[in-house]
Amino acid sequence: MVDDFFKYRYGWEKFHGAVHSLSGEGTILERLENAYVFHIIHLRKENDIPIELHEQFDEVVSLMTNADAPEGRVNAAVRAMDQMTRSRVIENIISLYDSLCRYMPKH
Repeated sequence: MVDDFFKYRYGWEKFHGAVHSLSGEGTILERLENAYVFHIIHLRKENDIPIELHEQFDEVVSLMTNADAPEGRVNAAVRAMDQMTRSRVIENIISLYDSLCRYMPKH
């Protein structure tokens, strides 16, 4: 389990930051966009995410990048989401963070 922690530490750090972004200041749209752009976008699932979480990670990436617009792909995707989709993405981000926490060694 300790080896998994070191293997997935970067993923854990980025999701930790994403959860902090979600709970920070700004509108929900700004917080969700910041969580993705400043943290999650940097992850590569093959290196940073356990295989059993790939499907959930792919859903987040897909929903956060499913639009093209001059202001930016993520910005457009977030603004196009209905409340239910935004909630699903936020729940997935928190769930992925929770799952990655389980790879932390016990202190």
